[in-house]
Amino acid sequence: MASASAPPVGRARAVRRRVLLSLSLLSLVVAGTLLPHDRRAAAGGPPAAQVVPAVVAAYPPLGTLAVVVAKQQVPVDGLSVRAAEARSARLAASTAGNAAADRPFPTASMVKLFMAEDILHRARAGRLVLRPDDPALLREMIRSSDDPAASELWVRYGGGQMVIDVARRYRLTGTAPPQVPGRWGEATTTARDLARFLATLPSAAHPDDAGALLGWMREATPLAADGFDQRFGVLGTAPPQTAVKQGWMCCVGGNRHLHSVGIVGHRVVVLLSEVPRGTGYDDACGALTAAASAVPAPAGP
Repeated sequence: MASASAPPVGRARAVRRRVLLSLSLLSLVVAGTLLPHDRRAAAGGPPAAQVVPAVVAAYPPLGTLAVVVAKQQVPVDGLSVRAAEARSARLAASTAGNAAADRPFPTASMVKLFMAEDILHRARAGRLVLRPDDPALLREMIRSSDDPAASELWVRYGGGQMVIDVARRYRLTGTAPPQVPGRWGEATTTARDLARFLATLPSAAHPDDAGALLGWMREATPLAADGFDQRFGVLGTAPPQTAVKQGWMCCVGGNRHLHSVGIVGHRVVVLLSEVPRGTGYDDACGALTAAASAVPAPAGP
């Protein structure tokens, strides 16, 4: 009758295999834990859920900061309804925000992103015909945050209805037109809505329209049309040619509002801030730049 236990040589080999397997698993764990920063970035960098707390911690205690970090979608043609829903679920799972992510803020110049997308969308659908000066107005409204250009386009193409239409098409639940029709900077939005808008823009808009809007964002000028220094927040920390939009306004409810959004590598970064009126723009800009500096550098060129 054969013995129920393995012979000594067989037991030794089995033990050796288990030891080698354990060492291999341990090396994988250690490699994942101690992976150098540049290799982690090449692998996609830390998840949004880790980036957001670092950004919040870097913001000085001047006021309220809303932060959302998301992954920008890549256009895919021919998605079924089920595939599109699954993609939307993945976007939500890869998005992280802080406690103020769903709080409405006055948009200041962030509303110009909605205006530009809606005008381009309606022109492509044949619902309006662009005037000869519209392309220049749209470009300057984004790259140099030109307020007169925005005011002209606001009156010319329906004002608050543009905000309503974009909110409906992009499913922005915290975005609304201003209560006073002419005050476009007092439209409201949330950090989560802006992140969703920018994350889904490449797949929701026509490729040429998304390309135009993101291209104008990449051309952001150091000084705005009114002379305001735009080199704060994401524009003050991200690599050159990063697609960004800056916004600032005083004063709604006795507060200053300073906002910065951008696409850093494949990350959508949204920073909305509110500080008391007594806090100057220099301090507010410095605080938002400190927060943006905690966003990891993009991987690759």
